[in-house]
Amino acid sequence: MTSTSTATANMRKPKRTIDSLTLRYFVLIGLIVIASIGFGIANENFYSLTNVGILLRSITVLFLLSMGMTFIMLTGGIDLSVGSNVAFAGGVGVITLTSTGSAFLGFAAAIFAGMAIGALNGFFIGRLKLSAFMVTLATFALARGLALVIYDATSINVSNSTFLWLGAVSWGNMPVVIPFVVLVFAGLSVLLYKTTFGRDTYAAGSNFATAFVLGRRPERTLVWVYVLSGALAGLSAIITVGRVSSGQPWAGLYLEFDAITAVILGGTSLFGGRGKLLGTILGVLLYGIIINGLVLTGTNPYLQSLIKGLILLGVVLLDQFTQRGKAA
Repeated sequence: MTSTSTATANMRKPKRTIDSLTLRYFVLIGLIVIASIGFGIANENFYSLTNVGILLRSITVLFLLSMGMTFIMLTGGIDLSVGSNVAFAGGVGVITLTSTGSAFLGFAAAIFAGMAIGALNGFFIGRLKLSAFMVTLATFALARGLALVIYDATSINVSNSTFLWLGAVSWGNMPVVIPFVVLVFAGLSVLLYKTTFGRDTYAAGSNFATAFVLGRRPERTLVWVYVLSGALAGLSAIITVGRVSSGQPWAGLYLEFDAITAVILGGTSLFGGRGKLLGTILGVLLYGIIINGLVLTGTNPYLQSLIKGLILLGVVLLDQFTQRGKAA
């Protein structure tokens, strides 16, 4: 083979490039390592098994809510009601538990209550085609108001060991809720990547009109992604009650913004059609490490809120510039 033909063959070989999502994951892993090292230097207790257990337990609820938010944002939607839904579903579950004495009925009531708020969101957004922002802003207030009514604005202590088990029990320094969340992640991954529902979720976010023309029924998909998010809010409510051994009307406050931040940080687009659950997990982990490190180093709580806001603003701007770059 001549040198000319060799050069031509080499030119024809496709260049291997790293797609933007994979690059985002590498950056997130790097930031996780840097943040862990930094907070470890700032406070030697950061690496202790006790703190690791606290960190993992504290972000399990955010894991669940963020996975539900990922499905929603893949369709191009948003859910501002998930934090309030945690309080509402928890209230329904606790009242059912105290009324019947059955932990399993309490579990079911909490999950179905969360799904009811999700179904309400899905109906107005998917079927009536109303703005996801406005509808979930309304149910944000509705669910929180219902929680305050259910609790009569006061907390209710819970002593049922079965109901508290998921959120309170640990195997050594490992909270039992961690393997539970791993199983949920595995199940949702199969749902998103291996089923028709998952393909419909991506299709609804990529191009709603085209998905409709192709017979994918995107309006039905929207309903079910919000129902799924509501079910995960119900599970989160059970874990939240277990962690503090009480139901509280202000549970889940601002968790919707934490979930949105973690999901966008993980590479899921605000405009829909792009993102993966793996990125969401990495986003939650980085976000949780930052908040845990700030608490451990004694950072002013008001400054923590400022930092959260700056992170959210930063990831929204990053997503906006990414979309503009693709459009160009």
